[in-house]
Amino acid sequence: MRLSRRPESAGPEPLTEGELLGVRGVVGDPGAAYQLKDLLPPDNLRGVTQAAARLARAIALQETILIIGDYDADGATSCALMVEGLGLLGASDVRYLIPNRFDLGYGLSPNLVDLALVENPALIVTVDQGIVSVDGVRHAKAKGLDVIVTDHHLPGEQLPLADAIVNPNQPDCHCESRNLACVGVAFYLLIALRQALAADNVLPETGARLVSLLDLVALGTVADLVGLDPNNRRLVQAGIRQIRSGRARPGIKALIEVAGLDDRVLTTQQIAFNIAPRLNAAGRLDDMSLGVECLLAPVHSAVEQAQTLDALNQERRRIEKEMGQQALEWLPDLAAESVEDLFSVCLFDPRWHEGVIGVLAARVRAQCARPVFIFTEVDGALLKGSGRSIDGLHLRDLLVEVDRDCQGLLQKFGGHAMAAGVTIQKRDFEVFRDRLNEFAGVQLKGRSLDETVISDGLPLAFDLVTVAGLVRDHPWGQGFPAPVFDERLEVLEQKLLAGGHLRLKLLSPRFDQVLEGIFFNRDRMIESRSAHFVFKLDVNRFRGVDRPQLVITHCL
Repeated sequence: MRLSRRPESAGPEPLTEGELLGVRGVVGDPGAAYQLKDLLPPDNLRGVTQAAARLARAIALQETILIIGDYDADGATSCALMVEGLGLLGASDVRYLIPNRFDLGYGLSPNLVDLALVENPALIVTVDQGIVSVDGVRHAKAKGLDVIVTDHHLPGEQLPLADAIVNPNQPDCHCESRNLACVGVAFYLLIALRQALAADNVLPETGARLVSLLDLVALGTVADLVGLDPNNRRLVQAGIRQIRSGRARPGIKALIEVAGLDDRVLTTQQIAFNIAPRLNAAGRLDDMSLGVECLLAPVHSAVEQAQTLDALNQERRRIEKEMGQQALEWLPDLAAESVEDLFSVCLFDPRWHEGVIGVLAARVRAQCARPVFIFTEVDGALLKGSGRSIDGLHLRDLLVEVDRDCQGLLQKFGGHAMAAGVTIQKRDFEVFRDRLNEFAGVQLKGRSLDETVISDGLPLAFDLVTVAGLVRDHPWGQGFPAPVFDERLEVLEQKLLAGGHLRLKLLSPRFDQVLEGIFFNRDRMIESRSAHFVFKLDVNRFRGVDRPQLVITHCL
């Protein structure tokens, strides 16, 4: 691991909060930068006008609309948003269907269309999938169904022949926010539909309540790890404000409660690390319909459903820990000369849980600082893999190169820059591993694969007011990273906790201040009396009392 400070942090003085934001592209008043009134309009989102017109016709004709989602948090929040939002806009019969990843796999397949026919819909709306479902859309059209695709994943060489496609990453789309999660795309579609209904003077009074869906938008956007560009930051911060004001839907309130958090001070980091995993656990181990039901639940049943998701998440963590211990034992010594040409890592075990291989890929990637694919067996002949990438290497584009070079090697694949999925024949595992490494090596040639941590230097202060403002006033996340600091601190006390974490009491000589610290996934003591720590700042709220806390990531 190498530590590097930003050029702006090279001087002796710590950066102010404004300067920390400035190096992240926020100029001027940060509060003004997150205003919902400055949200980009839907006009430049290709296909949104056609999709809104078809939905308006479905509402007028009282047709059955079937929302078909995906089995992750973005898919679940998108599905719940469309169900509730279309109801607010006057739709009389909106249903949803979430494919089970273990039975039907990803996307709108012909088999999934056949299952959807049981609901007798006139219109299918996909959310967080569909952009590569050429065969599934063709099958739906052959069965007399209209199809609207809303997605944000990258398209393949051929687009499905849907009645409308709303995706900021499709060709000839001029939307300025290509980082929209699908829940953001769906929210924009509802805005366009509300405009169309208003123009026809048929907008119901409940249409004014679309803003109540922003808690879903915030949750899905943060959970899907899309880049928090200025437009996404506006959406997320508006949703955070709604949650903090006590206006979150019962299901989200219940998820916050079972996570032991306080909704009045909820942060994007807590959404990412505490709320999203509980929602995702449904799709990983069971059926994401459980997650959608929680998000749509009334007050009287929300807590019970959130507890079900919490129990699934505990089981997911147990499985992940067991898989992770085995995978890390298999990892080669990346410091050895024999692996100087190792640019990617592929691991396979037929016993690994299909729903957890993506989580494991992220964990292994963090250990080896290389793109990683984790495979498990889905039947006697096929392997399903989930991949996670590193900054600067577009994983889905890497798979495109492999597919072009070895036609027929990849049975199915898709994804985006940082995460992707692939299906291959079991007999082709070694071929895929070698070809992936070859193409990754071309893109990473000349680049150091040692983990580099970029620090913002010394923190300005450790007092509660400064730390709380920095942590809670901004929508930190993917593409808008929370500040990372480094400083030499004295170790006063330390204690190993259950689960393999280290709790510390530290002294800052610079301020003569005693600090609390937590070092996650650290299963051994700090050996010296003082050390150079790399950390983020946080606020630990316990029994209503706030204390500044250092979340330590590295000890140099």
